[in-house]
Amino acid sequence: MFNKTSSLDFLKYGEVFTDYTRNKSIHQNNYVLNATSDTITYFLKASEDIYLKVLDGIALLVITENPENKEYDEFVIHRIIKINKGFYFNFVPLGKISKIELAFINGCRIENVFLNQEYTYQRILPTLHINELIAYYYNVRNHHYSFQGESIKYWEITYVDSGTLYTTIEGKEYVLHSNDLMIYAPDQFHRQRTEDNPCSYLSIIIDMDIDLEAQKESLMNHIFKIGREAKAALDLFVQGSSTDGEHSNLLMFEALNRIVYELMTSNNEEVVKVASTPMQQNFENELLNEILLYINENVFSDFNNVEELCQRFGLSRSSLQNLFNNNLNIAPKRYILNTKLNKSKELIRESKYTISEISNLLGFSSIHYFSRRFKQEYNISPTEYANKIYKSK
Repeated sequence: MFNKTSSLDFLKYGEVFTDYTRNKSIHQNNYVLNATSDTITYFLKASEDIYLKVLDGIALLVITENPENKEYDEFVIHRIIKINKGFYFNFVPLGKISKIELAFINGCRIENVFLNQEYTYQRILPTLHINELIAYYYNVRNHHYSFQGESIKYWEITYVDSGTLYTTIEGKEYVLHSNDLMIYAPDQFHRQRTEDNPCSYLSIIIDMDIDLEAQKESLMNHIFKIGREAKAALDLFVQGSSTDGEHSNLLMFEALNRIVYELMTSNNEEVVKVASTPMQQNFENELLNEILLYINENVFSDFNNVEELCQRFGLSRSSLQNLFNNNLNIAPKRYILNTKLNKSKELIRESKYTISEISNLLGFSSIHYFSRRFKQEYNISPTEYANKIYKSK
């Protein structure tokens, strides 16, 4: 699953905003960069914080603290973001091209840092492609049927619906029972026969490209015990083949892709679905990211209770509590407080504001309450922490 810049993981590199107005010294339209290549040979490094947004297309931000470590984080750019000074970054288009606008203060220097080893984005491309459905038919064979064999230049899927089918491939005999499936590879000679009982089976012949040799070999010379997913795909194929509508071909190709995928990833064991589905978890992740970003964007406000979050995101108090406890192991009220306290340490280090001003900026009810919570969290008062920072400079 792709990470977006609106995810919690991005906050170590910068922040996310809805516009540039938070910083009045930012000048828009400073520079527009076209991302056209999957390969990055250099990173950008700015001497000051830099803001950016995507003007066209979808862009992947590749960012790191140290390019020599060759450990990069990747984020799909979502909303307007700020990258803190000192980080190394560049962009890859997700698609053919993307345009990114960079905005920065006057005097900001952006240098190119060339890499010892280039970075290449691995695109998500199909390793399987079914070019054509050559033929398909349902076979009903009597007892003591014997087919002397053939080899064709296409892939052939054989699925036994009922009975028992004996097939010989490259001198080895395999026995297929009801709900068993086997695939003959192109130019692979094979025979088929029955014994004392009749057998019915489905044959599907396809022209198919598979990029990886290992995947091709995983399909050959195996009897597959069909589970629920592959069986549902076979039923979908049969449904499409018996339909005269304009989308019947699309239905059959979708089913064939699902069948072959299930076989390539099969371990011949039935997969049991869990109650908490990946779709549900993805929904929770997206919702939590939106809430965390809202908290971060409103850290300079007096909101410190969960009621506002419940109203804004349409959640009950118990649902919000469960969302935070299950995913972050922390209560939402405590998370808000921690965010404000972490921001207070950052403001103290900047030495631009007094302790009283920081307390007011972060929406604490009083400087005494702020000082007490700060000391409870860090075992040092804000004033002592400021003096320690001052002496270390």
